[in-house]
Amino acid sequence: MAAMLALLALLAALDAGPPPANVASPPPLRNARAVLADYAKAIGDEKAWKKHKSVRVKREVAVKAMNFKGAEETRLVRGGKIFSTSVMPGLGTFRRGYDGRTAWSEDPIFGRRVLKGAEADEVRIAATWNSEWRLAEVYSPVRSVAPPEGAPKGQRLECVELGKPHGKPSVACFDAKTHLRVWERGVQASQGGEVPYATRFSDWRLVDGVRVWHQEEVTAGPVTMSGRILEIVFDEPVPAKLFSLPKSK
Repeated sequence: MAAMLALLALLAALDAGPPPANVASPPPLRNARAVLADYAKAIGDEKAWKKHKSVRVKREVAVKAMNFKGAEETRLVRGGKIFSTSVMPGLGTFRRGYDGRTAWSEDPIFGRRVLKGAEADEVRIAATWNSEWRLAEVYSPVRSVAPPEGAPKGQRLECVELGKPHGKPSVACFDAKTHLRVWERGVQASQGGEVPYATRFSDWRLVDGVRVWHQEEVTAGPVTMSGRILEIVFDEPVPAKLFSLPKSK
């Protein structure tokens, strides 16, 4: 999702609506750590993935308003390293990486950059190995909040605000019955400024004993990007230099 958000931040225009009126008082909120612990249980036992040392996730991404599709591939390795590449027709190739020390990006709009502050946080968080089981550790502080404006209706949600070292916190909402992640709202930091976004998660499938969402839809202003997982492959050989900031030519 982090790579999709970074790309969408380069394409989106900001848009906001008025707050709703006469909203009923929300039910009592459960402890944030309990909500996150239930989510970790709902997706499956982490032991099923502890045997793996790397993973490659391939997605098809599409921007509805612009009527085009592209491809995204993300590689993570145990120890907290990540490399993602997105190829968009007419726009070029977008790359982001983290080698455990330096977070970086390279794209046709802003060129090659070492990321700092909130932008670097986003990449480091995305690089956390098996992060879905330890959200209360990856983010700090965490606190329960009522479902914010724009959250899906028709189902009871439990929402948690996820703090970060830099930048604004995000809010993740989980189905109160299944405990699976349903929706997220946040602000994506980018070279072009902060971009508010909202993401819906769906199509949960078992992958080697763990539930993984295979469909996500990210909206920022009038722009909507959808992502669909095509394959998840574990333990392929990965050259260490892939995660490091490319050298200038």
